[in-house]
Amino acid sequence: MSAHSPAMAAATLDFLCWAGVDEPALLEAFENDTGIKVQCKTFVGGDSMYSLLTNSKRQYDVVMVGSEYIAKLYADGRLATLDPADYDLSQYIPTFKRLPPCYVKDTMIALPIEFGANGLAYNTSVISASEASSYAILQSDKVKGKVGVWDRYLPIMGVLSKSLGNAAAYDISDEQFMALKKALFGMRQQMSVIAPNFPVLIASLARGETVVVPGGAAFFATALHRQGVPIDWIIPKEGGVMWVDSLVVPTDAPHPDLAKIFLQWMCSSKAQALLANKKAFSASVPNAAAYSMIDPGVRKLLKTENGEEAEALAKKLAVRTFPVQQTEQIWQNAWEEFKTGK
Repeated sequence: MSAHSPAMAAATLDFLCWAGVDEPALLEAFENDTGIKVQCKTFVGGDSMYSLLTNSKRQYDVVMVGSEYIAKLYADGRLATLDPADYDLSQYIPTFKRLPPCYVKDTMIALPIEFGANGLAYNTSVISASEASSYAILQSDKVKGKVGVWDRYLPIMGVLSKSLGNAAAYDISDEQFMALKKALFGMRQQMSVIAPNFPVLIASLARGETVVVPGGAAFFATALHRQGVPIDWIIPKEGGVMWVDSLVVPTDAPHPDLAKIFLQWMCSSKAQALLANKKAFSASVPNAAAYSMIDPGVRKLLKTENGEEAEALAKKLAVRTFPVQQTEQIWQNAWEEFKTGK
């Protein structure tokens, strides 16, 4: 991967990724190591990614996808299979060496590269760690009018499902779903904001208008700590949800050979340390060897100082998926009812 052949020097890989992953520190390191340039198209939100990919033709070589979209895109015939022998995952923590959403039966479809927890983010000047240790804080008079969420049903409904004692947050019966709807609608009177995006919610937290966020994650804390805002995050005793970003190769990728080189590089400790350190949003990573290269302040905020702590965190969480026993539309309808208050 370090050879700069004339063919590689003239090559460009097209990468569809989350906004913020396109930071120069990451992409320039890849170009320096391989001679391959990267051209990025960014998105915000999995639905945007899904629309961009499904409506494209021979446009993207590599796409960054959330765990919940992998099976859906594979069923649509949009994802190529991967050969596990091509990727050195020997330094990956155990949970990620064969992460179920990245496989269809025994066939590898995706390569996981970063992850994080959806639990509770909270203002430490208002809420104690003890109070934040249970989702029950969401119904406290202390936070009335100060609970904020962003407009994404899966993480918020996922953690509320966990708060009700559901081991599999998204694989619940219709009776359990009705209880989840009741919990969701019961939170409406506590709300400060249902933000259309992360920046709006981050701003509300920074101003103190919002003091607790169900579904909140480590990247809230890392972003706000840089602004001097006292925000922390926790996995409450009822559990949390794990978001995972993975790389996939579309079936019509113009340069599948370049895509393989990019995936090989992205599972390295060097690349994953750069991912964890990125300014837009920090994340834990599967490669245990990366942690010694991650900024100590970032490691502290991520609460994963090393591979052992990253594995311990992953084991506490339920991987985020689409609903299993209900349709996506049923969950989305409940979310829309919650947003409108009707």
